[in-house]
Amino acid sequence: MNKLLQLNTAQILCKGVLALSIGLFGILVASGNLLDYQSNWQFVQHVLAMDKMESWFEGSVLQQRAIHNPTVQTVFYIGIIIGEALFGLLCTLGGLLILSSLFKDKIRYLTFGKISFTLGALMAILVWYTGFAVIGGEYFAMWANKWNGQMKAYAFISFILLSLMYISQAEQQ
Repeated sequence: MNKLLQLNTAQILCKGVLALSIGLFGILVASGNLLDYQSNWQFVQHVLAMDKMESWFEGSVLQQRAIHNPTVQTVFYIGIIIGEALFGLLCTLGGLLILSSLFKDKIRYLTFGKISFTLGALMAILVWYTGFAVIGGEYFAMWANKWNGQMKAYAFISFILLSLMYISQAEQQ
């Protein structure tokens, strides 16, 4: 096996394992939210209700945005769990397809694996960036809430975006 082929194989192996690891993260997060529904339900409920704001934020006009309806809060939470599950499943599928490209139909499996991973990463962007950073962080002022998950959301999305950039790159030919 020549060195270029070895490098190509190593890159594909690394990309497949990375995609699988990220997919596993998504599946574990979604399943954790289902198995221990109450833990993160409290988080979502307090962020949406804006009822645990820092004392200096009390009385802010932004608190008029609060959602107190438990049904609407539940819809938000279920949407988050569905997004996390789709993220995990799509990234896992992407990883499996990328790894399959090492054994058969290289171009087809590699392409579909990267597409699947990219769609999974899109779901992660929708959950953690759009959902947590934009909607939770800014619209519901999570930055002023005692239940602030912005830093975790930024950490998750940063790693996923870096991985997306790496996995999307063409391999050495």
